[in-house]
Amino acid sequence: MTRRADAPLTRRDFHESLGVLLVTRDPPPAPVSSPGQPASVSANPAEGVEILIAVWDDGSVTALNGHVDLGTGIRTALAQIAADELDIELCDLNMVLGDTARAPNQGPTIASASIQVTAVPLRQAAAQARQWLVTRAAEVLQVSTEELAIVAGVVQVHGDQSRSVGYGELVRGVHVELKLGDDVRVKSPQAYRLVGTDVPRVDIPAKAVGELTFVHDLRLPGMLHGRVVRPPYSGVDHGDFIGNTLESVDESSIEHIPGVVAVVVIRDFIGVVAQREESAERAMRELKVVWKEWPKLPALNDLAQAIRDNPSTRRVVAQQGDVDAAIAQAALPMQRTYVWPYQMHASIGPSCAVADWHGSTMTVWTGSQNPHVLRADLSRLVSLPEIAIEVIRMEASGCYGRNCADDVAADAALLSRAVGLPVRVQLSREQEHLWEPKGAAQLMEVKGGLNGDGSIAAYDFEVSYPSNGATTLALLLTRTIEPKPVAYEMGDRTAVPPYEYQNLRVTIHDMAPILRASWLRGVSALPNSFAHESYIDELATAAGVDPVAFRLRHLKDVRAAELLQATAGRADWLAHTHPQQQPPEGDILKGQGIAYARYVHGKFPGVGAAWSAWVADVEVNRLTGEVHVSRVVVGQDAGLMINPAGVRHQIHGNVVQTTSRALKERVPIDRDTHVVASREWGAYPILSFREVPVIEVMMMPRTDQPPQGVGESSSVPGTAAIANAIFDATGVRFRQPPFTPEVVRAALNPLPAELAHPPRRRKGGWATFGAVLAGLVGVAGAMIGLRPAVEPMVHTDPSIYTAVTIERGRQLAAAGACAVCHTAPGGTPNAGGRAMETPFGTVYTTNLTPDPETGIGHWSFSAFRRAMREGISRDGKHLYPAFPYTAFTRISDDDLMALYAYLMTQPPVRAQVPETRLAFPFSVRPLMAVWNALYLDPGPAPADAARSAQWNRGAYLVNGVGHCAACHSPRNRVGAEQGGRRYLGGAMVDGWEAPSLTAQSHAPVPWTEGALYQYLRHGYTEQHGMAIGPMGPVVKEMATLPATDVRALTHYLASFQTAASPQQAAATAQVLVNRAETRNALLASPAQRLFDSACGACHRDGNGLAQTGRNIPLALNSNLYSEHPDNLLRVVLEGISEPTTSELGFMPTFRHSLDDRQIAELAGYVRQRFAPGKPPWRDLEAAAKRIRQNPSAH
Repeated sequence: MTRRADAPLTRRDFHESLGVLLVTRDPPPAPVSSPGQPASVSANPAEGVEILIAVWDDGSVTALNGHVDLGTGIRTALAQIAADELDIELCDLNMVLGDTARAPNQGPTIASASIQVTAVPLRQAAAQARQWLVTRAAEVLQVSTEELAIVAGVVQVHGDQSRSVGYGELVRGVHVELKLGDDVRVKSPQAYRLVGTDVPRVDIPAKAVGELTFVHDLRLPGMLHGRVVRPPYSGVDHGDFIGNTLESVDESSIEHIPGVVAVVVIRDFIGVVAQREESAERAMRELKVVWKEWPKLPALNDLAQAIRDNPSTRRVVAQQGDVDAAIAQAALPMQRTYVWPYQMHASIGPSCAVADWHGSTMTVWTGSQNPHVLRADLSRLVSLPEIAIEVIRMEASGCYGRNCADDVAADAALLSRAVGLPVRVQLSREQEHLWEPKGAAQLMEVKGGLNGDGSIAAYDFEVSYPSNGATTLALLLTRTIEPKPVAYEMGDRTAVPPYEYQNLRVTIHDMAPILRASWLRGVSALPNSFAHESYIDELATAAGVDPVAFRLRHLKDVRAAELLQATAGRADWLAHTHPQQQPPEGDILKGQGIAYARYVHGKFPGVGAAWSAWVADVEVNRLTGEVHVSRVVVGQDAGLMINPAGVRHQIHGNVVQTTSRALKERVPIDRDTHVVASREWGAYPILSFREVPVIEVMMMPRTDQPPQGVGESSSVPGTAAIANAIFDATGVRFRQPPFTPEVVRAALNPLPAELAHPPRRRKGGWATFGAVLAGLVGVAGAMIGLRPAVEPMVHTDPSIYTAVTIERGRQLAAAGACAVCHTAPGGTPNAGGRAMETPFGTVYTTNLTPDPETGIGHWSFSAFRRAMREGISRDGKHLYPAFPYTAFTRISDDDLMALYAYLMTQPPVRAQVPETRLAFPFSVRPLMAVWNALYLDPGPAPADAARSAQWNRGAYLVNGVGHCAACHSPRNRVGAEQGGRRYLGGAMVDGWEAPSLTAQSHAPVPWTEGALYQYLRHGYTEQHGMAIGPMGPVVKEMATLPATDVRALTHYLASFQTAASPQQAAATAQVLVNRAETRNALLASPAQRLFDSACGACHRDGNGLAQTGRNIPLALNSNLYSEHPDNLLRVVLEGISEPTTSELGFMPTFRHSLDDRQIAELAGYVRQRFAPGKPPWRDLEAAAKRIRQNPSAH
């Protein structure tokens, strides 16, 4: 049964209901415009009064608040406040958050203000409702209010439980509205029953059982699916080129995709709408869009200088004493620079929204954390009044700041308006990474020093903060508003240090954004505190005083001092006056660091939230530079805690995120355009579960004090504590996070520079073929090459062939993998049309089905045999040796007949393939007669009497119908296979390397006969890797052959390998795996983190989860030992979408996630780690670009 508290969806539903008590308030007046702050969105008087509490006649209660729960647990905490004030059970209350049609406008959910600020009117409204209900109950029961008590929503007379009345009965049949009073008395903390107790999160059960909670899961009747195509200037929000960079959109490029409904183009906004999600995704990828050139951003490789160069306005917010004179007279002046990088919100799930356009109204379902501000943006975007738009807030991807939730909501609104139906839009992982508003970079410069007596001379703090306004993206792309740079005053948070300095100056340089940025947990306060707490630690070391004692000496806030002392005690603080007081354990250095901060949010002077202190224990590997935060003790003073369990959860989350930001996180920037380059987790790694420190939380009991904001406060001191701990361990200061292994290693013991590469060797090529061919007697050769056509065959009944013959032909077709080459991508098997790139041009494979017009339906067996033996088509034209008749000529007549019978009994397919047109002289087919005279040895080869029958059978299959040398032997300048030592010696085919099948193989583990059989039969071996590219479908065909044929084939190939027993191969493999695991710790670098994040889920230590398929250690993968990186690069770029067998598992493509530089870094790292004996591949970035531009057909 539905509770009445769950039913109302709009304010009108509340106002028009009977059996309800409402507590409302007039919309607060529009806030006074604050210079330098983003404009706030005031409540709309047309919507009437704001409803805070509704008590219903079934005893249920609706409580409403304008903030939203981002995973911080405020839905539970706010419900505790309202339920406690009303004296009802928590299960009887429905806590409504954020929906614009119901909830009050209390601004965006930021600055840890939900409990500290927005909960106040909710508590007052609940108290006022309780007082009215008690007064009404006194009238019904005919007693005074002093004689009444409330138990779980039932008012009863003291000492006589039979005389009672429930809340529902008190409001039955009436509609009462109370305006929130100014003098409402709320309960004292001593009377709280729920507040201050651990309460399980009320939102978890629905998520655990899969109820509709997340906007990603919302489905509406008739709903379509949308995707957007973003411009190339990722992460930029100002400049004349924004909205003016689109040159053209070719809608015909996606006409072949079924179910596409619309392409929507408005200036630089591009969206596609389709009936099915996969069609929308495909349309987004395949839509041909041309963008104009656009100006690059300023270089950000020197971030500190880029921020200094950004125009700014100077603002002094605190000044006392004579700072300049004090610094000039200091016995030890100290000037330091601290730099904070751009960082991401790094939402695990890409943002999603649904919009439903009704013509004059619109509803939007979103994960926004500022629904009323979003509604105002949507009003401007689609030209509807604000009150005509309803924004319904649902759970979504977590962010603790603004990710792309608002942007995708605007995308959905535009697409729904275009098609007049509900549209769901989900961003891709790449779009979320590239376009989410980043956490702003920050520059902190400190001048100060010590006097001769060890006291602090002065503290001159300057912070430069590129703004973080982040206008909703669609407004910019459509030029609904002009994309102009706006400088906000947003660097104030905790800009004033918490310590007492006699001479103090705090200066803020306000500036326009560089990259598009928005608030991220600890907005400007975390970087400011990083500088404050690092600097005072440096002062303590210079003064020869313990860092805790030095802080306490200058910390006049009593609550802060008590917290700092208690936290240090809980963490077993090791008092010290110099670093490295803990003895190392081998190569592991240990250290301990402390930091304290109070998060002060808002424009200066701001509002203080909770007090927080950290003690971090770290372990630093002095060889690799890897830092592990092993333990964090967090002390927190949040005043009265509504839900202590929720506070602990928030602190745990803050520790994990802050540790990740300190050790790993920095937005990579494209070195050419200087825009955001990260498209996925490989380029932006975050802390993994196994790297999470042990977390201990110590909360100060302050039940007599008002509650303080806790959502962000415990993050603020974290990075400084970690940096100070690293200093304690190493004796080296790090002033610019993240503290990555390569940064730490370079400071401790830089590795020697890499040796220069030897000069590049010149390579021969196919370019001389034309000259060789032109030197022949062209005309005479052409005359010799003329051959008569074979008369068309009259249709023959396929039933003349026996089942045994047809099955034998099928096996031969499988051995020759006919369908692999003679099937176009997505086409009918054997119907031809596949484009085969050769050095002489593109050759299109023929239709092998018995269609009389476009296939071989008119071919007699004589014509078929001539083509297979001599390379002459039925019409007398010479075939090009891309069709490997030089191998097929070795097939016996009986087998040719069986193969012919099989092909002629297959269903005919009418499929006209493109005509092969090569440039002169290659287009002169009769000249192939000269080529055949030189390189064709027609007819079957005799058996080798000195070899076994199995060996001879294998030779027949390999060199005949299997035509292995066609791919695995290099060719000379005129396209002929090379023999001798080069036979089966490896070659490049169709963009893939076909490796050597002889002892020249670059495989690190010798191929045994058993391994070859395993590979050809099942598509992989544990000691070499799996079949990919063109070899994958070949192995699929091999799986249908008799085992005796596959064993014969492998027996023959094994005779060209270096003899090795299975035991020797296994021992070699184990040595290689162990070496790779050992080397991993020595290669800590951005490339390693790229590998760990992009590849590590499956290839962790070369041996990932079994659920993802066969996961062969990369140290054994033959492709990594090759001279050519092509196979590795192609697999990374294109993935494995159709594995040889499902047992092998799939691999995603990274084409859209990593750029050429990142692909090159990844490939270089993999080669260095897993094939350390091989020289580095050169020009990897150019190779990645080449392969990206020439995708494989396999």
